Amino acid sequence: CGGFFPAEVKFAGYDMIIFEGKSDEPVYLYIKDDDIEFKDARELWGKTVSETGEMIRAEFDDKWEGLDTRIACIGPAGENLVKIASIMSDFHRAAARCGIGAVMGSKNLKAVAVRGTQAITIADQEAFKKAVNTVLEGCKASEVTNFMFPTYGSGAGVNMFNGLGILPINNFTATATDEEAYQISGETISEQYLLQNTACFGCPIGCAGMTEVKDGPFKGKGQRPEYETHGLLAASCGVFDAAALLKGNELCNEHGMDTIDMAGAVATAMELYEKGHMTEKDAGAQMNFGNGEAMVDLVECTALRQGIGDLIAEGGGGLLAENFGAPDIFLGVKNMAFSGYDPRNCTGMGLGIVTSTRGSCHNRAYTLYAELLGLPEKVDPVATEGKGLLVKNLQDMQAAILDAAGTCTFSIPGQPPNVIFDQLEAATGAGYTFEEVLKIGERIWNLQQLFNLKAGLTGADDKLPKRFMEEPAPKGAGKGTVINFEPMLKEYCQARGWDEEGVPTSEKLKELDLE
Repeated sequence: CGGFFPAEVKFAGYDMIIFEGKSDEPVYLYIKDDDIEFKDARELWGKTVSETGEMIRAEFDDKWEGLDTRIACIGPAGENLVKIASIMSDFHRAAARCGIGAVMGSKNLKAVAVRGTQAITIADQEAFKKAVNTVLEGCKASEVTNFMFPTYGSGAGVNMFNGLGILPINNFTATATDEEAYQISGETISEQYLLQNTACFGCPIGCAGMTEVKDGPFKGKGQRPEYETHGLLAASCGVFDAAALLKGNELCNEHGMDTIDMAGAVATAMELYEKGHMTEKDAGAQMNFGNGEAMVDLVECTALRQGIGDLIAEGGGGLLAENFGAPDIFLGVKNMAFSGYDPRNCTGMGLGIVTSTRGSCHNRAYTLYAELLGLPEKVDPVATEGKGLLVKNLQDMQAAILDAAGTCTFSIPGQPPNVIFDQLEAATGAGYTFEEVLKIGERIWNLQQLFNLKAGLTGADDKLPKRFMEEPAPKGAGKGTVINFEPMLKEYCQARGWDEEGVPTSEKLKELDLE
């Protein structure tokens, strides 16, 4: 995830930190360069993310000459083993998906506090500076990275996506007016609630920001949401109230929970309620679409395992829908809630989300760069032919150029993959070619697939929710149509060198040295 914590770990002299086993009592890890110690965290247990950070910093910052301690921690959701819990970096940047906050909580590990003062050796300083300057020039030249993201955050996509029929409304069943979308857009957040912009370490874009709702039931300070939170915790729940959106986002951050899976559960609960599968007594409130207070309350109930929140905490929206007899109302892949893009109007995003090796994930093949922005070239957003190869290539690039290299997806409009490669090669001096790095990405992806197969997943788990294949899109270029998904999936497996069940062939494994 973003923030300053990842860089601080490197400045302390480490590439990664592995925790094995479980502590008998709550602890946190303290690191200052070579000084490493487990500390008692019993007083921190039960504290929110910001409270945890403030208490740890109060203990160490004076000893470190006022320099900021960088912290990754869990909130009450991780402690309570909520299966959609996240790990929070620097209070508001989330390593959010797959429930890794619950893994940290299961080890009685509350936080990792790091201060690093060591230099990082660069193989070719001049080449690295040149590559960085190219990035800065590219980010200034792009309207996305120089204006949209710093001015409105990733929520800048809300109005555009609504016009294209991509923004999910009422659990992907309805449409919204331009006025409704604007009420929960990045523009509205910036115009009415933004206090100041913030940025992750070394970032020339600065898409994050601090916000404040000054009065009303959702009063409080927080952070500018990401697009997924706009699209899912607000739009997909029919909540066109920016103050409620900010409150729900901040509660997820403070308790340490994934906003995407939380939103998927809320939208599922609302549709279950409206269709009569769930009563007010079951829900603990009138759980109708558009009820911002019910959305906010359910976030807190889930973190604390109260009421139906306990059911969501144990299995997200999938378990909730199954428990109330309507499993297809939950829209997810591998039991992770679907991302905030209606795939009937951007078919590549649908294929990428379904075939992501970590479950439903829009970040492993962000085809909208091609489908909407024409990067690297324009493709028809509702076409299905050619999407298999596009998704495969983007996933390989993401695995190596972005994920393994530690680069933010939002920077792509300002620094294409070849520019990231130039930085990587200058920093490491490893002697890679661009083609070799992409091959490393393919190897990573196949290795992840092999892991999933060993864990019991099969090709049957790579399926699109029925709604997108049976219920026509209510808006956009694909209005009145559904996705013909199977040909795309077949093309994808062929492009990957896998059989139709998603199993890599022996020839592909030999090619990648993964026999």
